[in-house]
Amino acid sequence: MQKKLLKLAHATRCAAVCASLCLAQVSTMAHASLVMKPTYHPDLDYSAPILEGNYTKDVTHPDDLLGFEIGQRVADPAQITQAINTWKGQSDRVKVLEYATSHEGRPLFAVFISSPENLAKLDDIKQDLDALSYPRKTNDAQAKAIIERLPAVAWMAYSIHGNETSGADAALAAIYHLAASTDSATSELLDDMVVVIDPVMNPDGRARFAKSLEQYRGAAPNVDDQSLLHRGDWPYGRTNHYLFDLNRDFFYLTQPETKGRVALINKWRPQLMIDGHEMGPQDTYLMGPPRQPLNFNIAPSVQKWAVTFSEDQGAAFDEKGWRYYTGEWFENWYPGYSNYAEYRGSMHILYEQSRMAEDGVKRPEGTIQTYKESVHHQYVSTLANLQSLDKYSDQMYQDYWQDRKLVVSSKSPYADKSYIVLANDNHSRTHLLAEKLLAQDIEIKRVDKAFSVDNATNHLGLEKDDIEVPAGSLVINARQPEARLLAAIMEFDSALKPEVLQAERKRVLKKGESIMYDTSAWNLTMMYGLEALTVQDELTKHLTAYTPPEKISNQIDANAIAWFVDGADDASVAFAARLMEQGVNVRVIDKAAQFNDVVLNRGSVAVTITDNLKNAQLTQVIKQTADDLNVEVLSTSSGYGKGELPDWGGEHFVLLRQPQIAIASQAGTRSNDVGTVWWSIDTNLGIRHSHLDSNALAMTDLRRYNTIILPQRWRMSDANLAALAQWVKQGGTLITHDNASAIVSKMKDFGAVKVVDDIFDDPKPFDIALQRRLLAQSEYEVSPGLNSSVLNASVTYPWDDKAEALKADVLKQRNEWQKLFMPAGAMAVGHVDQEHWLSFGVNEQLPVLYMDQAVLVAPQEAESVVSMGVYTENKDTEYESALGWYSLPNGKDLHVRMSGLIWPEAAQRIANSSYLTRESIGKGQLIMFSGQPNFRGAARGTNRLLLNAIVYGAGFGTRPNIVL
Repeated sequence: MQKKLLKLAHATRCAAVCASLCLAQVSTMAHASLVMKPTYHPDLDYSAPILEGNYTKDVTHPDDLLGFEIGQRVADPAQITQAINTWKGQSDRVKVLEYATSHEGRPLFAVFISSPENLAKLDDIKQDLDALSYPRKTNDAQAKAIIERLPAVAWMAYSIHGNETSGADAALAAIYHLAASTDSATSELLDDMVVVIDPVMNPDGRARFAKSLEQYRGAAPNVDDQSLLHRGDWPYGRTNHYLFDLNRDFFYLTQPETKGRVALINKWRPQLMIDGHEMGPQDTYLMGPPRQPLNFNIAPSVQKWAVTFSEDQGAAFDEKGWRYYTGEWFENWYPGYSNYAEYRGSMHILYEQSRMAEDGVKRPEGTIQTYKESVHHQYVSTLANLQSLDKYSDQMYQDYWQDRKLVVSSKSPYADKSYIVLANDNHSRTHLLAEKLLAQDIEIKRVDKAFSVDNATNHLGLEKDDIEVPAGSLVINARQPEARLLAAIMEFDSALKPEVLQAERKRVLKKGESIMYDTSAWNLTMMYGLEALTVQDELTKHLTAYTPPEKISNQIDANAIAWFVDGADDASVAFAARLMEQGVNVRVIDKAAQFNDVVLNRGSVAVTITDNLKNAQLTQVIKQTADDLNVEVLSTSSGYGKGELPDWGGEHFVLLRQPQIAIASQAGTRSNDVGTVWWSIDTNLGIRHSHLDSNALAMTDLRRYNTIILPQRWRMSDANLAALAQWVKQGGTLITHDNASAIVSKMKDFGAVKVVDDIFDDPKPFDIALQRRLLAQSEYEVSPGLNSSVLNASVTYPWDDKAEALKADVLKQRNEWQKLFMPAGAMAVGHVDQEHWLSFGVNEQLPVLYMDQAVLVAPQEAESVVSMGVYTENKDTEYESALGWYSLPNGKDLHVRMSGLIWPEAAQRIANSSYLTRESIGKGQLIMFSGQPNFRGAARGTNRLLLNAIVYGAGFGTRPNIVL
């Protein structure tokens, strides 16, 4: 194909394209303004402008608003906002809604574009869409009439990744074209359609990337795609303020951009949703439909229309002579992308344009692809898809109606199934889960009287009968209007097709790569660490509609001697942290307790009068803090613990130290992990902390901090590691994640925890430590002869009935093979030490999102707080040979996988390893996570472990000097 060159982005662009331009010409402009008018070279062939057609002069042309031709440069969020605010006052085809505000205060807009008549009746259109979506209230005749009068609805969204800029610039062109065109084709299109354009889905990330363009823009153009001009620098523009990938947040709903966007999408139920992205700079253009694996919960009719639309989009590119391809590398398995809308009946199309900065990039065939060409591709795709929707809208509405009827009928594939979230004392987390479901129009019931169920399946896939469902549990019946979305985010296990597994296995073996583009497990109850069941029945008895809890206004007993917040609730950690921030002395009870009628779980936060005699505002501070967090304050007039429960003056009331927190970040650190830690501290705790440059720790006064978090990273200098080690020995709490844990584990004369790769020459200490932990979990059988004076010659040892240990060379060979099959992201089960302070508020069985991460093993010197795998009794189980460095007990099954794709080889590598360890080093401590505990801000179960480490570590695990 003969590729046309587009006109260049600024005055000296032809210097990079034409060798004939002499160096003298470049040097004369070397120190000129970097914002120049385009200069044309006679030897180059320029394409037509992006905007073609007849336009009214009443609507300002975008070139006049921006100060440059659209597509010549990247429009920043402020310029996009200015254009939208200008056009909404100039065109009667435009209505603008600000649906969210970013963390940095930038507005996010939905620009509604249609005929003035349609815009005047948007409320009626929305009412019709609602009626078509709820077949319980609408019949076929009513649906037919609605479809005949309903305009098509399209949601066109761009640049959710801030450094993928061409989509937002194309959005500006599309808004202007639809608002200002005087051509009959455009007015006829808008008579039939409501177009909603979401022009810049991530303004904070785009602003960051636009700033980097200013920083790295030179006087001469740069077409080298390895240049920082094209790539940006850490933390890059892809993510939002807290470094979240917003295109993974569509049902987790952690970020304000997503919350506002999803709420509006769900109200308008678009027939079509497009999402404009960019990919590698040397690529061409990718469009839908996706390849396998496709999530089973996407309606077949939606997948059918994806093919039709792609054919029309391909034809539009053929007409221009532009290269493209469909669905070669992306799949729709994980439901947290923008294709989220497909689970509600929308047809979704992904655009992936090759990414480049304003100067364009040099291609292998020797041509230059300009940024303007990228914008033009996105613009043409937009119009092509809208034209397709105009043709097929009525048929698509018919398919939508038929599918909505199906999923609520007795023939529904979701009939006779319910999900149960069992009642628990972690009210904050349970209500947060309900909030996320309600935000997606999912119907929830609350159990008002306990009952029992049979055929219940738990997270491990084990079937149980006669399980009691206590009052306060949540029940979500699968047969409901949003059944497809509900199943996608709540089913415990999404089984992959055999042919997909075959393709995955081959890819792993041939290339060491996965065909899975993202995680293969994401169940919300597992991510939240809440015990749940699936029941093969539609539950109806003893249920009432769930309503969110009312705001708590605590009445504080000023005459009490101690006040408590129960430790099962996640908000208790924030309660402790915020009180310490305000100068209150706080204790935590490390075991269950009872004072008078106040019953408390272990980990409960206690504020005593004796610790705070000089604080005249104590009760006011307690009330305000608890009310802000919406948690109940309990109080007592007695410090006497009933029975063997702790008294308030004993060792179980541990005095905390205020955490002085730092996050070590910057280049070499995984920005997503930094961001989730940062966001968790700000959102869940709301206390002060500092960000440090992890590459300059040796030159930083670390004495100001008692808690440092080292998120996942790729490398670290010896000097910076030595500085951290010295700081820990002097009393610091170091918390490491994933590969940062692996790096620290290799330090000489520091910690005892190792990565599994490093123990094969002497695995016995780690196996013995494992056996001690496993035996400590079981009841010891007390024999009659235990107290006999006669020597018992029949003592058994943990390794007596085990298979013969594998030799080092075999272990190493197996480990290298097992590494090939580590999961891209799946749920594994962890066993949690219920006596450790790090596990406050965490169930004994904890779902852990496991990836290709550090596999940690702990000897006896270290505490394994969360170990991978749960054992159950099975007298028929016998192990003929060892599987790894560990000894397996006969008569027991070891469960590792909960959900998602974990190959047997990977399960053997993960089994019996440690997800979370803690060990004392000098006066300080090292807390190591095998993975990322706050994955995407949604892994609430493992995030509680992290919050405990941050807030309680300085008080529980270190031996600081007493200050006199």
